[in-house]
Amino acid sequence: MMHVTFKDTYTLGNIVNETNLFLHYHYPEMLMRYDSNFIEFKMLPSLAEFEEAEKYLKEFHLSKGQKHLKFYFPENINLSDELNAYLTDTSYEIGFLELYTIEPKCFPAVENNSEIDSQLVTDKTLAILLDLQYKHSLAYLEVKKKKKIDLIKRQFV
Repeated sequence: MMHVTFKDTYTLGNIVNETNLFLHYHYPEMLMRYDSNFIEFKMLPSLAEFEEAEKYLKEFHLSKGQKHLKFYFPENINLSDELNAYLTDTSYEIGFLELYTIEPKCFPAVENNSEIDSQLVTDKTLAILLDLQYKHSLAYLEVKKKKKIDLIKRQFV
């Protein structure tokens, strides 16, 4: 099996700045899309290097009307205690991504479901896909709105 890393995955966004330390991805068409507007560190930064990159990204994002910061750190390298403490103390959310591969022959066999109709998107069916995505997004936003209200109530009750 081929060895796959996160470098093999597609990122929707453009590299607008590259230094020895990081790549800066930006996607002006979707400024609110966190996964397209972030800094990816090539190596683990020191706290001082992180703070400098953080300041840079914050200024860049504010100039574009963006209100988020997102950073990716090198895979399979633990953050230093100092950097981890800084991220925690400044209320960053810290998460981890896992990447799995599977040989096609290892996928479980499934029976065709007559209720599912998979089709290629064409000029004639694009409007249907857009409508489906819009309806899905509305449902997701409604759930997110309710979860946010529940969170605020838990925090202040």
